Amino acid sequence: MTDFADELRHELRHRIRPMPGRDPRERGRTTTPLELLYDLTYVVAFAAASDQLAEQLGHGDIWPAIGAYIFAVWAVSWAWLNFTWFTSAYGNDDALLRLATIVQMIGVLVLTYGLPVSFERAAHGESPNNLLMVIGYIIMRVPQIALWLRAAREDPEHRRNALSYVVIISVVQVCWLLSAIVPLPTAVTVWLLVALALFEMVAPAVAARWYGYSPWNAGHLAERFALLTIITIGEVIAGTTAAVGVLTQESGWSPEAVLIAASGLVTAACVWWTYFLVPSRLVLERLRERAYGWRYAHLPLFGSIAAIGAGLHLTTIAMESGGVSLLGIALALAVPLAITIVLIFGTWSVLLHSLDLTHIPLLLVTLTPLAAAVIFGAVTHPGQSIDLDRPGELTALSIVIGLVALGAVIEVVGHELVGYGHTLRAWKRDPEASRLNAAQPRPS
Repeated sequence: MTDFADELRHELRHRIRPMPGRDPRERGRTTTPLELLYDLTYVVAFAAASDQLAEQLGHGDIWPAIGAYIFAVWAVSWAWLNFTWFTSAYGNDDALLRLATIVQMIGVLVLTYGLPVSFERAAHGESPNNLLMVIGYIIMRVPQIALWLRAAREDPEHRRNALSYVVIISVVQVCWLLSAIVPLPTAVTVWLLVALALFEMVAPAVAARWYGYSPWNAGHLAERFALLTIITIGEVIAGTTAAVGVLTQESGWSPEAVLIAASGLVTAACVWWTYFLVPSRLVLERLRERAYGWRYAHLPLFGSIAAIGAGLHLTTIAMESGGVSLLGIALALAVPLAITIVLIFGTWSVLLHSLDLTHIPLLLVTLTPLAAAVIFGAVTHPGQSIDLDRPGELTALSIVIGLVALGAVIEVVGHELVGYGHTLRAWKRDPEASRLNAAQPRPS
């Protein structure tokens, strides 16, 4: 009865609790309902960035759209990463942490409202930075600073590390605010934003070497990043649903519509399958210091996955209003999927400290259907916008999307056949893994 009462008190009474830091070696730690609630705001943020990218590509503003999209994805992903990093180390689920998290969720939504402004400014040759996005970040950053100060007070062992985050976040946020309110040439603002982003990514890693690591849990981080990856893959499913919905309203259900629906869902499933062939939790729980490089590899990965959804949103725009060629659709789908596959391999390489070039043949085979989709789009009605009333146009569109899905399927099948052996060999060659294995007691 006493154990039950203690557990019930922890579950139902969320008054102020100590924040001494979590046990970084705790096994079986899982994501909390608070963290899942926070992640819901990122469903909206990634959807908004994906939609804006598709709309700007539909207008023909290709390079400004890509630049604004990179800025948006970095801003959204970095905000999420900061929250996740802190809660993995100090998440005690008390009332203060809950309230701070809800305030940060408001900040995410404000930042999301600034994304259309960001893309519009980029389309007119201006900096994608804008005051509304900065205000959203300020709403998020002030609670984060307060939480790190609280951790510094209640966790003396990691005080210097916590205070380093306070300084880094405060300095960068002030500089970002100045970049939004001080009139500067566009090129200067862009380079300033790049410098701030690099500083904010590098400084915590340097501070950790000087002051020690925060007590974050490697297994918990692996699960948190995996869950956000799944949320991002949801954009592919949403894009598929929207495209097929428009198609069936225009022409009704047909074999081509079924193929497009199946191809979109298969692509989403294959990206999920491929991502989880990377043994993140298993490796990080043994070599937790590798989490820094591993987490940074996810920042472009989130963007490339969401961009696949943008390609499907662009397909919807093309079917509704035209203005996009079959080649444009092929590139919008094949390029982000190819980048995603390469980035997952890059994540694996960073995690295992290995550049296994024997993956190259599989990569080339995987990219072949993607290249075929682009070539087919280029030679089919070149220079003309998609017109579903044109004979064979719907079939051509379904072929392009089907070829892209085929590339994703080949990636999964190939890694199921050879991935385990490659990963095991990379682990055995790893000097740190060898020292770790040698230090473990052998069974008598």
